[in-house]
Amino acid sequence: MKLSRIVRLAIPVPPAAGAARSHDAWMMHFELEVTITGTPDATTGYILGIQEIDAAVRATAPAMLQQAMHRGESPTSVLPALQQSLGNSLGFEVVRLSLRQHPLASTATEHAMPNHAVLTHRFDFAASHRLHCATLSDEANHRVFGKCNNPAGHGHNYRLETEVRVPMQDPPTLRGEEIERLTRERVVDRLDHKHLNTDVPCFSDTNPSVEAIAKVCFDWLQPAIQTAGGELVRVRVWETEKTSAIYPD
Repeated sequence: MKLSRIVRLAIPVPPAAGAARSHDAWMMHFELEVTITGTPDATTGYILGIQEIDAAVRATAPAMLQQAMHRGESPTSVLPALQQSLGNSLGFEVVRLSLRQHPLASTATEHAMPNHAVLTHRFDFAASHRLHCATLSDEANHRVFGKCNNPAGHGHNYRLETEVRVPMQDPPTLRGEEIERLTRERVVDRLDHKHLNTDVPCFSDTNPSVEAIAKVCFDWLQPAIQTAGGELVRVRVWETEKTSAIYPD
C-alpha cells in the first residue's frame, strides 16, 4: 500500500535586485508531496505517522531548496537527492516525490526512473456533448445515458491533466512552457467551447464519453511530445469533480 502526504513550505529567498522589500519578495511557497510504500501496522493501521513525514521534510527540504535557489538552479534540481535523503530518514522507500510551485503544474521524480522527471500540467476547457448510440433504440439510449441523452446536449467544465516524462539534464530537452504550448495547440484549442458531437470530426461516429475524450487527447498530443523530446506517460480528463478517465491505464 502507498501513503501520500503533502507538506507546505515557505522558503525565504533574497529579493531580486531593485525589488521592493515586501514579505512576498522574501518568500517562495511550495507543496512537497511525499509518497511512501509499506505495510500498515496491524494495531494502528498506519504505514507511518504523518507527523514523522512532516518532521523529516521540514528538517531537510527547506535548506536544500534554498541552497538551489541561491546557486541560481531550479528548485526541482534537488528532487533526486531529497528523495534519497527522505527515504533514509524515514526508513521507507519514497516511491514518488512531487514539488508543486503553483496549483497547475508540478515536477516529480520516481524511484523506478531516477534520472527522469515527470512534469504534470493541468488545463481547463468547456465543451458540450450528447451521449447517444445510433445502434441503440431511443428507449435503450435513455435507459443507459439518462439525462446525458438530452437531444440538445449538455455541457461540462472539463479538466485535463498531462504527465510528461523527460530526462533530467542541463539544458532540458523539453521545458514546461513548451508542454503547455503544445497541449493548448494540439488539444485544448480543438475542444474548448465546442459541441463535441458536431464540431469535432473524430466524435461524429464515436460516442464522446469521458473515456473516449481521454484517449483522443492522448492520441493528439503524444506525437508532438515525442518529437519534442519527451514521453507522454498518460492523460487524465475530469468530466466532473467526481468522475475522470485516465489513458493509458
